[in-house]
Amino acid sequence: METPKYLQVLWNYKWVLVLGALVAAVAAFFAGFAIVNGQVVSRAQQTWSAATTMLVTSPADRLYQAEVPGVPIQQGTSEPQVIDLASTALVYAYILSGDMIQDAVEAEIGALDDETESITALRRTTQPTGDERFPGRLSLPVLEAVGTAETADRAEEISRAAAAAFTTYVVAQQEEQQLAPELRVLLEPIGASPAVEGDSSNPAIPVVVTFVGVFLAFVVLVFIIAGLRSRSAKRKAARAEKAAAAAEEPVDETDAAPVTPAKSTDDVAPEAEAGELVGAGPPSRRSGRASREDETA
Repeated sequence: METPKYLQVLWNYKWVLVLGALVAAVAAFFAGFAIVNGQVVSRAQQTWSAATTMLVTSPADRLYQAEVPGVPIQQGTSEPQVIDLASTALVYAYILSGDMIQDAVEAEIGALDDETESITALRRTTQPTGDERFPGRLSLPVLEAVGTAETADRAEEISRAAAAAFTTYVVAQQEEQQLAPELRVLLEPIGASPAVEGDSSNPAIPVVVTFVGVFLAFVVLVFIIAGLRSRSAKRKAARAEKAAAAAEEPVDETDAAPVTPAKSTDDVAPEAEAGELVGAGPPSRRSGRASREDETA
């Protein structure tokens, strides 16, 4: 079985392909990693998330009360209505994720990177160890301020600053509305969890893509060089064949110069008999006399 032509070309330029593999490996390394302070660091984008948990409560909260005592009801007044703080916590999550809180956080810790840093909030619906990506069925007055960044420290800083800014915002709103202290909503911090690593991009993708792309570029270069050399060889062979054909071609008789035939002795004889010498001029009288005397003798 004959070896395919393209495999022969690749084998003839195997050293070019080896060089291409080395260049592709170096390019792939720097596409996936970077050297920072003498250490190799992955270029894959990593995200960290930190959460600060707050309990939405009030001064008249009955969370630690086992029984609600009876109260006398006066005629002409209605019984106080307790607001559902679990529903309020859901509204607070939207406010905490809004631009007002982000502006306050940026004024405190600096501007946030739009691509890698963010402030979000959520109302808890699961057990403390649960994940809100798979929400539960509970309605809890528990609010979380979540900060996301490329580093754990930055994520924790954003989360803590967002919780503090939201608490300050709520107090300011209560002061503006001049609410009585016993009627105000309270935000009690429950805990601040350390940052956890979130989903990050696959570091192998840029490495593989870069290596394959650079190596294929060298393969294409090999075929281009082989094609140029093949065309050059064909042109040289054609010129050599044309020159050899011109050297072996016979000379055409019609193209040769005409040859004037030499005069034979038969053509010269009549002139001699006439007594004329070619190129000597007319015969003299003395020569004519001598010939007569010979004739008479």
